[in-house]
Amino acid sequence: MAFLSRSILALSVALLSNNVFSQKQCDVELRHGLIITDDIIRIVDKGQTRVQINNNNQLFIRGYWIDLSDDESKVLEQFSSGIRQTVPELVNLATDGVNLGLSAIEHVVEGMTDKESEVLKTQLQYVERALMDKFKRGDDFFFIAPQSLSKIDDFFTKDISKKIHSAVHGSLGAILMSLGDAFKSREGNIEDRMNDMSQRMDIISSEIDKSLQEKARQLELKAAEYCECLNALDVTESRLQAIVPGMVNFDLVQIKS
Repeated sequence: MAFLSRSILALSVALLSNNVFSQKQCDVELRHGLIITDDIIRIVDKGQTRVQINNNNQLFIRGYWIDLSDDESKVLEQFSSGIRQTVPELVNLATDGVNLGLSAIEHVVEGMTDKESEVLKTQLQYVERALMDKFKRGDDFFFIAPQSLSKIDDFFTKDISKKIHSAVHGSLGAILMSLGDAFKSREGNIEDRMNDMSQRMDIISSEIDKSLQEKARQLELKAAEYCECLNALDVTESRLQAIVPGMVNFDLVQIKS
């Protein structure tokens, strides 16, 4: 079983060795959730839309329309544009790669055993749910939850990686049990199936490592750009709050340093 231990060790290293934002940190916090469509931006608090911007030029707070002058509408448009320039790309970067990694895990594990691994499916659902609680995109919307952007690395290298790790190890238990059953009943070639498992574990390790490393590289390249955009967005938000004091209650961008 030494080959299996080596594969598990390699997988563990692949999952836990990445360090997103290792050189640069953007200490910015989004204090509310955001839902963005082609025409509407919603600032969400506790599942409720508190602020809504329609077509970049109409502002609603708690469902009430706020009348703005032309000059004030320009500030609102700058605020809306700043959100649209930053958040959808961040959501795309956060979700791309992880979904591919989950598909890769499921693909390489299936076929190892005649017994379908419900453990794997359940664990991967936990991973997907954790991801969608923070970042989600559909055909016509983007969603990002309240969070500190400087902690995105913790989310991927700790939370997501641990959940993926649990999923793979949980499925291995079912696979080993199936192989043991095959050995006892002398069905199939146990040595060939164990070798096949070793090769597939190597593939899992390689695919996860590739996916997370690429994500780390992409987010590191964007770290400084996000900081600049979000700092500019914070300035614009402050201008908008001076025009519409009700916006202070739903302060979106907080710069911590």
